[in-house]
Amino acid sequence: MKVIPIIGNDDSFLYRFLVSSRFRVARHTTVVVALFVIACNLVLFSCQGYIEMLGKWIYLLIFNMFLLYGGIFYFNLLYLVPRYLLKQRYLTYILSLSGALIIVFIFQATQEYIVSDIFSVPNIYVGYSKVAFVMDYLSSFPLTLLSIMGGGMTVLLRLWILENQRVMQLEKIRLQSEIEHLKEQISPSMLFRVLHYSGEQALVNPGKASEMLMKLSQILRYQLYDCNREKVLLNTEIKFLSNYLELEQLVSNKFDFHMSASGETGRTFVFPLLFIPFIQYTVKQIEIQEEQSASIEIHLQAEDETILFNCQVSMPCLEPEQELNKIRQRLDLQYGENYRLELTGQNIQLELKGGGK
Repeated sequence: MKVIPIIGNDDSFLYRFLVSSRFRVARHTTVVVALFVIACNLVLFSCQGYIEMLGKWIYLLIFNMFLLYGGIFYFNLLYLVPRYLLKQRYLTYILSLSGALIIVFIFQATQEYIVSDIFSVPNIYVGYSKVAFVMDYLSSFPLTLLSIMGGGMTVLLRLWILENQRVMQLEKIRLQSEIEHLKEQISPSMLFRVLHYSGEQALVNPGKASEMLMKLSQILRYQLYDCNREKVLLNTEIKFLSNYLELEQLVSNKFDFHMSASGETGRTFVFPLLFIPFIQYTVKQIEIQEEQSASIEIHLQAEDETILFNCQVSMPCLEPEQELNKIRQRLDLQYGENYRLELTGQNIQLELKGGGK
């Protein structure tokens, strides 16, 4: 899910101003100032020409107008929006807000005529025909209605931001859970075979058994500790792959392997346990072949934020199968469209661009 940068960014001022509880007073202060300016503008416009005659009464008129428009604004914000708009009762919301605005207009017109009558000053609408008077209010009605509804839209925007943030957090948790699940798909069968075989060798070949257990401890240490990080250095991943292949080689004696690396493997980071499914798949295919031995050539190259992984087998034993769907799922989650995977009878090629998501 894509997030609009100015809103989705927790460090942006707009995000913090709309969402953070620290800015609650500032938000309401902004509204109060805006309503006060609107009240001043309405009163000064309707009383133009005789402001001096009103004297201090002008402040009372401004205060009354401020209460009128402040009342309808917060009536909309605190009652109509949560009761009707957020529950998608749009027609009821618009009709209720329109009715409230009509009441405000009636009070506003009444105040203007009372002032005109008490102070014996000409009303701004003197000379207006009834039709012109009605049309003036009708023309200002939709603009005022939209302005008040705009205040409610800020509530919707704030709720949308919070909901968007919640969905993003849930999506991140879901993806992380899926990735961890895919990482745990490494078959433990090899570990059991190593323990069983090293137990047999402990009596006849203690040196070989000790070597196998040492390699196994390094593999387990990597899986238990290093793999808890989001990313690891490529050269540590290569060391893990080498240890794994050495163990498989000691147990099966059906293949030889050669692993090489070039480029910036000591400065390039990669998601842990990303390549091991390909190694396991290759070893498994060799195990089920009738041939006595095979050779595996593995090369990794890291250049310009691009990682190239190549695994080649001396005999045609690799065939697409369901097991590789797991690694494809993980690549889709972590690299999106920034990877390319090709599988032939003797070769697996993987190209990763960028650091992943």
